[in-house]
Amino acid sequence: MTTITISREYGSGGADIARQVAKTLGYEFVDKRTIEGIFRQYGLTKFNELYTSAPSFWDLTNATNLLIVSMLNEVMEALAQRGQMVILGRGGFASLSDYADVLNVRIQAPPAIRVERVMAREKLANRQQAEERVTEDDKARRKFIQMFYNKRWDAESYFNLVIDTGSVSSELAVNWIIEAARGLEQKQFEPGVATSQQAAVDPVLVDAINKVLGPSG
Repeated sequence: MTTITISREYGSGGADIARQVAKTLGYEFVDKRTIEGIFRQYGLTKFNELYTSAPSFWDLTNATNLLIVSMLNEVMEALAQRGQMVILGRGGFASLSDYADVLNVRIQAPPAIRVERVMAREKLANRQQAEERVTEDDKARRKFIQMFYNKRWDAESYFNLVIDTGSVSSELAVNWIIEAARGLEQKQFEPGVATSQQAAVDPVLVDAINKVLGPSG
């Protein structure tokens, strides 16, 4: 039961790639709205605010924020155990980095290309405004992962597959991810290798996920 996490830079096209991968494989697609729905079912609603603002040192020591991140990790593990998931963002690669049956993908592109894409997508005439959006989004994601997981958001060593959509088409990126996922599905793991199927998952959380996504097949 393979799970794919897709971390992407703003303007890289990663969200569209993730959706297409999920559609082609017949996997469930999980984004921030899905996570928020699960949190509401499971009793927490503030994670999105924390994720989209760069946390300060005091945020790091705030018990509520630490609880939210702990809950996020639980949700990620439960989703991975359910299997056949494409999880977009939300620190999925950091939460699930220890599991051999999870494919962690990063989608990136040069800043200038991302700025151009943001301008076109959001119909911005002001290039500086687009540059600021790209910069601020990168800053928020980088700080969140650094502070709560002590990992570099953009370190390629944390990913099984890194794709630059400045030089690789979205179609080819989708094909590469699908090929890697199908290969992982066929892999036999040695005894003692950690997989998401071994994670201890709260039955109440499983029920919350089922209410949002429907019963697992």
